[in-house]
Amino acid sequence: MTNVQENVEKISGPTMVLIVADLQKSIDYYEQMLGFKQENIGGHIHMNRGTTTFILHPVSNPADVKPYSSLEGGLYFDAYCYTNEVRSLLKEFQAKGVNFVRDIDTLHWNEHWNEFTIKDVNGYCITFGG
Repeated sequence: MTNVQENVEKISGPTMVLIVADLQKSIDYYEQMLGFKQENIGGHIHMNRGTTTFILHPVSNPADVKPYSSLEGGLYFDAYCYTNEVRSLLKEFQAKGVNFVRDIDTLHWNEHWNEFTIKDVNGYCITFGG
């Protein structure tokens, strides 16, 4: 009998494709406002921070950018990033003037789980929690 743990693949990530209206504006936002680093891999722009990667893909028609969170009945986020540094990220993003979607003054903080949600330049809502 084999150990089940031996057969479990290690997964890191996530990597998510975000379609964007203006590639350079999006790159600048992720670098300057959210602290991501740019990497060009095979002609694709990867924005990395920790083990989270967003691949930014430009579209010809800006109307094609439709975040899931903007759809009726959609979730309040398009991407969820887990972190053990929720409070320090919150302070970092506040200092940079990031657009918060969920009212940070009324968020319920507790010892078990904390989160906040921001909106990027393309309308994607990204939640950071842990």
